[in-house]
Amino acid sequence: MFLKKNCIMLFVAFVMVCSLSLPASAEGLKDLPYKIIKTAELKAIWDTKPKDLLIIDTRSPEEYDDVHIPKAISIPQKKFDTYKHLLPSEKSIRLVFYCNGLK
Repeated sequence: MFLKKNCIMLFVAFVMVCSLSLPASAEGLKDLPYKIIKTAELKAIWDTKPKDLLIIDTRSPEEYDDVHIPKAISIPQKKFDTYKHLLPSEKSIRLVFYCNGLK
């Protein structure tokens, strides 16, 4: 239970840090080629349709090995082309990418 709670808290922290790099206005969000979701929406999808969701950790393999969201797969951002074959070909599966923010 302690590990699960820590992973959820870590995930929330990742989402919050990653959101810091978003455009400041809602106007800028309309032109993005992806949809940004809030933690509550992700949790609702996870709770109701976990098979329709794939969570991808884009941090380094070392960071992934240290701690990651349960069932998340590791596809480091710098090696995305090498590992993109791990992504499902089925278009109905939602992909959620998370990172540790900008450095």
